[in-house]
Amino acid sequence: MRKFSFVVFVGMLIAWMALGACATLPQGASGGAVVPPKVELERVEVASYFPYDPKVRVPLILAFIFKLENPNEIKMGLESIKFTVGFEAEGKPGEFFNLATPMVYESQYIPPKTANQLRVTTVIDSQVVPGNLAVTSGARMAALGLKAPDLIKFWYEKIGDFPFAIRVSEGSATFTGEKGDMIVPFEGSFPKK
Repeated sequence: MRKFSFVVFVGMLIAWMALGACATLPQGASGGAVVPPKVELERVEVASYFPYDPKVRVPLILAFIFKLENPNEIKMGLESIKFTVGFEAEGKPGEFFNLATPMVYESQYIPPKTANQLRVTTVIDSQVVPGNLAVTSGARMAALGLKAPDLIKFWYEKIGDFPFAIRVSEGSATFTGEKGDMIVPFEGSFPKK
């Protein structure tokens, strides 16, 4: 009799644990593979503008608005995002010069089958850009017949009309979910053509 009771008890314990495990599964979890979220640059805004003066330090503050789309049946969390900002040269379509690399550690959750927005604000400094251009693109600028002071003046004075493209490249966003972390690459440009 004791042996039977013990077997029944163990069987009931296993059944109870199995039911408990099922009850803790997130609602809507399909058990299938997780599809990487999509990161898309929607637009760039001039968040703050100061008149350009080559003799003083002038900040150019830009806001990059991204759409974060979660195609999964489970929520996904954004942990961090980084990308490189490049401006197109005047009169040289497709020739971009990288100016900044914003890195943001932003925690937000994206519900299943929905999209969130993320605004990333970055400051570009008129006194730092010439050094960046000289180090990263000096030879290429010389080959294209471009001069840093002329490019910077053009970018600062014309940014409000967006006559040149702004490129987001080398982007990566780190997402987390119930099945682990994933890094999603992205790129984009504004204005969209």
